[in-house]
Amino acid sequence: MQTLKLSRVFRFVDPGTGAAQISDFPDSDPPGDTPLEVRMKHFTEIENFTFLAYVLSHELGGGTKPIRTVTDLQVPDAEFQNFVNQAKTASLTDEELGDTTLDIGINWEHFVASNDNLLLAEHPLKISDVLMQEKIDSLDLITEALVREINHRSIETKKPHATRS
Repeated sequence: MQTLKLSRVFRFVDPGTGAAQISDFPDSDPPGDTPLEVRMKHFTEIENFTFLAYVLSHELGGGTKPIRTVTDLQVPDAEFQNFVNQAKTASLTDEELGDTTLDIGINWEHFVASNDNLLLAEHPLKISDVLMQEKIDSLDLITEALVREINHRSIETKKPHATRS
């Protein structure tokens, strides 16, 4: 079955485990004719990435567990490192993890979208405000770590992707 999509992030079933997974977030810029188009596609991918993870986590329905993927996580912004430090000792249900992922991911998306006027034309996913860029980078790293945790939990439950018609 062919899937129609504009975004480079997606949900799939891992053939080795039968578990639903969310793709890794792309490291490269999305294609675009202008720096602003590239940036807009990027924050759309952020939204898709976090929403897909949110949905999957709510489908899992598992109990309280620690967030293993933040154990060694270091981020450049002190405020968000404090959040990571709190997450290192937290235990969340799958649904709570999904809610947290959506919260952090939406913040990431909005931090990116709210700074279009500061974008660097030669690097449209970066902005000229170094401190704000550290916040954006931190939210990126945290969101990706939380999505990896959701993927791990999905494999552990081996809950296959629901059939869609």
